[in-house]
Amino acid sequence: MDRHDLYELSVQDPETEVAFVAETFRKLRGREALSLREGFCGTAVFSLEWVRTDERRTAIGVDLHKPTMSWGMRKRIRPACKADGVDYAARIELRKANVLEPEPPRTDVAVGYNFSYWCFKTRDQLRAYFEAAKAGLVEDGVLFLDAYGGSEMSMPDHNARQVVDPEGVVNDGEPFTYEWEQLDYDPLTHDMNCAIHFELEDGSRIEEAYTYSWRVWSLPELRELLLEAGFSRVRVWAEQEDEDGDETGVYTSITRLDNRGVWWVYLTAEV
Repeated sequence: MDRHDLYELSVQDPETEVAFVAETFRKLRGREALSLREGFCGTAVFSLEWVRTDERRTAIGVDLHKPTMSWGMRKRIRPACKADGVDYAARIELRKANVLEPEPPRTDVAVGYNFSYWCFKTRDQLRAYFEAAKAGLVEDGVLFLDAYGGSEMSMPDHNARQVVDPEGVVNDGEPFTYEWEQLDYDPLTHDMNCAIHFELEDGSRIEEAYTYSWRVWSLPELRELLLEAGFSRVRVWAEQEDEDGDETGVYTSITRLDNRGVWWVYLTAEV
């Protein structure tokens, strides 16, 4: 059991996310986005999908944890190069660096997904991250984030679902259980502690495969801080539902969001 394998299958969807970023940037800016900076990149599967879907694209992955980036290069990027006969690695640069200290070159797009930026727990810290992200973008660049909330978010919660690798590689194609646990929440500070656990069919487990200590940021706070950091416009994007309440895969910019148990949205911040 490798926790990175299990996490990618349970949580990440680089194909959908890259498509959303590319299509939304084209809609907002009237041109193609070719260069990417992926903050908190982890195994850099988003960066890999970015360069894989257009031979003109380049990506910079930034993270403080070099072993995780090295795992991504060894287990994801180099095998993709071999499988496709394309040197994707030549267009991906993985940097052990701090997202608060942007380095050249500037890029068309920056992403901070999976709520990673919630590690910044004060307004000054989060504004500093947004300012750094803006400094790393070109004149018409766009920062992409995600956020979630809802009436159930502040309550202790432990939910599980089965996951299976459609390619039959991870865990020999056998299903495994992904567990998301909200351990505690402090309404005075909006601090929240969460954990991810995994369990295989034979009962073997990885307890606290990933743990998170976050501040829960509201959408008004995020919008205000992005504008204070110098972005010109902030939009919120929600997935549309059909008449049966099923997700459609289509995201639109919204000005009102109905509260529910749990909601999840994208944000864009335009330079």
